[in-house]
Amino acid sequence: MSFSAEQFKKQFPLFAQEENAGLVYLDNAATTQKPLFVINAMRDYYIHSSANTHRSSHRLARRSTEIVEQVRYETKQFVNAASTKEIIFCRGATEALNLLAHCLCSELQPGDEIVISTAEHHANIVPWQMMAKRHNLILRYVPHSAGIPQFDRLGEVLNDRTRVVSLTGGSNSIGLRPDLSLIRRLLRPWQLMWIVDGAQLAAHEEIDVQKIGCDFFVCSAHKFYGPSGIGFLYGRETLLESMPPWHGGGEMIAEVEFQQSHYAELPHKFEAGTSPLAAIAGLGASLDFLSRQDRIAMAEHEQRLTHWLHRELNASPNFRLISQASHNLGIISFVPVEGSATDLMHWLDERDIAVRVGHHCAQILGRTSGNQVTVRASIAAYNTDDDIRAFLQALEDYCEVQQLVTSGVEVHSKSWARDDFSLLQLERLASHQNWQGRYRELLQWSKVVTRKPEIRNPENLVRGCESEAWLVHREIDGRHFFGLDSDSRVVKGLGALLLSQIDGCTADEVQALDLPQLFNELGLSKHLSQSRSNGFYALMRRALHQIESGAERS
Repeated sequence: MSFSAEQFKKQFPLFAQEENAGLVYLDNAATTQKPLFVINAMRDYYIHSSANTHRSSHRLARRSTEIVEQVRYETKQFVNAASTKEIIFCRGATEALNLLAHCLCSELQPGDEIVISTAEHHANIVPWQMMAKRHNLILRYVPHSAGIPQFDRLGEVLNDRTRVVSLTGGSNSIGLRPDLSLIRRLLRPWQLMWIVDGAQLAAHEEIDVQKIGCDFFVCSAHKFYGPSGIGFLYGRETLLESMPPWHGGGEMIAEVEFQQSHYAELPHKFEAGTSPLAAIAGLGASLDFLSRQDRIAMAEHEQRLTHWLHRELNASPNFRLISQASHNLGIISFVPVEGSATDLMHWLDERDIAVRVGHHCAQILGRTSGNQVTVRASIAAYNTDDDIRAFLQALEDYCEVQQLVTSGVEVHSKSWARDDFSLLQLERLASHQNWQGRYRELLQWSKVVTRKPEIRNPENLVRGCESEAWLVHREIDGRHFFGLDSDSRVVKGLGALLLSQIDGCTADEVQALDLPQLFNELGLSKHLSQSRSNGFYALMRRALHQIESGAERS
């Protein structure tokens, strides 16, 4: 078998849509696109087989049950489990990790220990924190250097009280792929349970839990070309048998009495209620789809693109690489030297290049490494050489624009004072017929917002995953005045636009404004998206809330 990214990409209908003709999709660590094969499987389920499983005996129920159990068998084959009893369907890796944390920790004793690493996704940190607090357990971290786990030092945090070790199979933030064979050797002498978070692993390499040697393995289908809302947990049968159930309800019981219940056998003990049946059909299709590909050739293609991007960014003085090419699943993490990661994200978005900016649900890694907000480009097999060239060209163009707007001197205020927005001209912003012009104009507007170190404290912080901004407010004689600061020039430019309309106004004057219409007319409506990571939207909501609160007090 051989592999062609161009031919592979043709199997994904999203890329064939007219509105996506120029799309460069580099956000694959967040979710992958879906091939027609998977989409059709879910559609066919609803058209031909939709019924609840394991309960009724009619024809449709039998067919639906057959599909679910066939997918369970295919999943067993996919990870080389010993039995279908070892495959538990769940909503994804996050739910699987919560299940394990709840069930395993409920059997532990106060003072028992759990080991995780600084490179974990929040889904492999927060559940253990919650259970540690509930059951008086101790949470330890693999020793690290500047945030990067030193897995060869794992033995330093293992002892006779260690009961659970839960580690990533591949970092979603920096792409780091741990040496699982090394971890297996280090854990072998200890009586403990080893969990591998394989959410990022399955799309890039074949999984063999027998070879890995782990006790549990979790995965999400949407990370490897399958549907969202479905994933699976692999667990050794003896361990699953000994664990108490997590959710109670239908399907997971054998018999219900007045004061107690007897639970179903594996795997149904952990599958309470009706499962997402069409998504399970889609999961099966994604496994079938992957089995038809040359996985080795796919991985080689992804690695070539990963090394290419690392090589180019490493050679550029305009970017600082966070990730490394070696032992990398296919993730390039970096920050621009000029401007902020958020500024770069907005520039790329206007080029229809999809990347992720933020902490990537890995705040501990960000804090310990000193890189809390980064740009992440993540590779999938359908990414082509043209995608990479377009991405690199967009980065080069971004640097040119930043050099133009950084020629002036940034103003620092000694104490918080109002910025002067009187010279900002909406007509000039509206006159730009393309996004490049509007972007440059916003960067110029950002210079009006002076740097205000004295307001940069937690009380004034407006949280946004992609960017941070600080906003202060004071009311004088019924009029509302604001001070703003941010590391993002785009957020400062948008903030200048917002404050040019509301700063110094009364609550009634602000209420009379139609801000959404204004942003729409200026071609900036996307910045009003209610995405949790939209720092500007959070900023605007904070300002309007402060005005509303002031009006209520009056």
